[in-house]
Amino acid sequence: MLTVKVDTHTHTLASVHAYSTLWENMQVAQEKGLTGLVVTDHAPGLGLGDTFPKTYFGNMRKAIPQTVEGFRIFKGVEANILDYDGNLDLPTTTLQKLDVVIASCHRQVVKPTTLEQQDQLWLKVAHNPYVDIIGHPGDEQFRFSFAKVLPEFKKYHKIVEINSSSFPYRQNARHNCREIALLCKKYQIPITVSSDAHFCTEIGNFQEALAMLTEIDFPQKLIMNRDVATLTAALPHCQK
Repeated sequence: MLTVKVDTHTHTLASVHAYSTLWENMQVAQEKGLTGLVVTDHAPGLGLGDTFPKTYFGNMRKAIPQTVEGFRIFKGVEANILDYDGNLDLPTTTLQKLDVVIASCHRQVVKPTTLEQQDQLWLKVAHNPYVDIIGHPGDEQFRFSFAKVLPEFKKYHKIVEINSSSFPYRQNARHNCREIALLCKKYQIPITVSSDAHFCTEIGNFQEALAMLTEIDFPQKLIMNRDVATLTAALPHCQK
């Protein structure tokens, strides 16, 4: 049975279109048997509100304890990819202060285009040393050549997200995530399994992703958020 003990993609009120506090998320995570979570609110480029990098993301390590009653809190961000050169909407000086950086495409920020250009976008992101996790890559709008790009993620030490909330909502996500997972299994590319929760009761909801991974006999050893220690070791900028 596949297990995941850390939810690596969660949102709080700071994301504006999410509806729970970090404390509420943490409480639900503990109730569900998780031992850690990553807070990854949206960076400012999505245009949802006043989450300024120097006053919110830049201050997280000072303001938020590393552990609360033995529960691990990783400080992170879901950064927006701004363009087809792979630029992100937070400066390096802020990114380097975080434990986890997820890089994601959102159509409010960057418009879907050709497969070739989207390959180029993700290849550029792969070269960014401050990006840890590739966010919801199963989104059909930003589809790329999986067999071409995924090995580059491995080469540059990126972790590929299997975003469970994408399955019912994002076009073709279930099929695409399965294809991605099969290639990750083939090429031994590490993954995370996440909820992308925008309300506390969604924390730890990995069922659809885990069912798919179980179906393809995906190896537990490639799931980096199977426990706190494995995730910590997999993140080069994480506070140890």
